[in-house]
Amino acid sequence: MAMEKDRVQEKIEKELEKKRERSEGKSRIMEYLRTEHQWENYLFLIVSVVTLVLGFLIVDGTLVIKESFPLIGKHPKIFSWSLVIISFFGLIYALYPFFKPAFPEFKKINWLPWKKFLGNTIRVFLFLIIFTLLFLLYNKFIYEILALFY
Repeated sequence: MAMEKDRVQEKIEKELEKKRERSEGKSRIMEYLRTEHQWENYLFLIVSVVTLVLGFLIVDGTLVIKESFPLIGKHPKIFSWSLVIISFFGLIYALYPFFKPAFPEFKKINWLPWKKFLGNTIRVFLFLIIFTLLFLLYNKFIYEILALFY
């Protein structure tokens, strides 16, 4: 009986602490991000995204490297694809700590059997096709009505 009272008292204290944090404006998410993730991860994530964009801009031809530029000027495509690949792996490396806590949770999920999953997937796609056709017909009908007046 005493253990039950202790457990109830502990739950009440936790709830009061949560209410106090909310009233003070403290966010549990921000507290988690401050304690679990270092600022270097955020910086590395930003640098990876910027280099990925720069690499794609060079591949696309929007950003041009002069041919006289040492070492990479004669081979800008090789440099740009190398930059894209390296920054892609950097992006994965920077995002991994954010998703790491979710991996054990995936093991707890009860997945549908393959036949049910396939049946539900087919139903969803049929639903999407029917509604797409319905909206296209509505659009055509409204366009025809508006064409009569204008």
